[in-house]
Amino acid sequence: MDKKWLEIFERLVNTDTGFDLDSSTKLERTQFVAAFLKDLGFQLHEERAAHVALKGEAPYLTLIGHLDTVFKEGEATRRPFKLEDNVVKGPGVADMKGGVVVLLAVVEEATRKGLDGLCVILNVDEELGSKESRETFERYAKQSLCCLSFEPGGVHGGIVVSRKGIASLDIQVKGIKGHASRLQEGANAVVEASHKVCQIYALNGQIGSLSVNPTIISGGEKSNITPDLCKVHCDVRFSNAEELEEFKRKLEEIVRSNHIERTSCEYSLNERRPAMIFMEEMRQALEEAFQKLQKRFELEHSSGGADGAFFTALGVSTLDGLGLSGGRFHSEEEFALVDSFEGRVKLSLEVLDHFDKKRR
Repeated sequence: MDKKWLEIFERLVNTDTGFDLDSSTKLERTQFVAAFLKDLGFQLHEERAAHVALKGEAPYLTLIGHLDTVFKEGEATRRPFKLEDNVVKGPGVADMKGGVVVLLAVVEEATRKGLDGLCVILNVDEELGSKESRETFERYAKQSLCCLSFEPGGVHGGIVVSRKGIASLDIQVKGIKGHASRLQEGANAVVEASHKVCQIYALNGQIGSLSVNPTIISGGEKSNITPDLCKVHCDVRFSNAEELEEFKRKLEEIVRSNHIERTSCEYSLNERRPAMIFMEEMRQALEEAFQKLQKRFELEHSSGGADGAFFTALGVSTLDGLGLSGGRFHSEEEFALVDSFEGRVKLSLEVLDHFDKKRR
């Protein structure tokens, strides 16, 4: 990675764009990235939580990434960009400010080669679930031929070809208050919720690769009152829509059956991100790229969700994990490997070339 890209990388890492900032602030702080794309001839506009840059006409070859991190305001001052030999440390160096640098290098080289019909989307709310920017992604997915996403690659250099989808399960169990010493007077919502949590957790391993994990639970007012309300939040990950539908059917059975008399249960299951599927056209593009580069990259499946899934859900061939290799994401030990930069740029350009030829 030459000095030019290192300087952009350092500026990105040393710019706080954490979850505790509103989208408009993060967009304002990252205007220098949009300016870089403007200098390459892109037409820019700002959406609710994303910079969008267009060059040429649809169908687009779309490149996406996110500029936000999971770290609070002030983290960049406390732990600024630090390069030692091949290793870079600092907030968001791998997830995914290093990926943004790779994306910019790919776009610059693609532009130099004369590729047109390019779309770049850089959002600032990915770590919050892309609630504001999802509509932007879905709108441009309908105009895209392919999507390259620059989330971090694995520490061993792999690229991500598929991802699990993410859903949120919220359960609310209602009971009846009573004196804690007189069990017959009340109906304990916490006990009922506990039964249901155990049943739901037991579904792991029964529905393909779907996982469900209760992560937040709250209930009760005082130590001497039988709790009449208990709320449970569960993280749900799934590999396809069929798994999620089967989970819904089993969940209905669990909700209908009560262990504690006079309790009742309601739930909501909301898909936050669809699953990202490895499509045949992208498989072919990768095989061509590997042959031209005379190098193969390990293909990985990730249990984590990301924005590329919005594209596969609409039938767009998508590849992810094209950012810098690294590890310990979302922690103070997060790191990125500088020597992975050149290989990621070359691979991305070969994949773009495949889809550009298909478009002609």
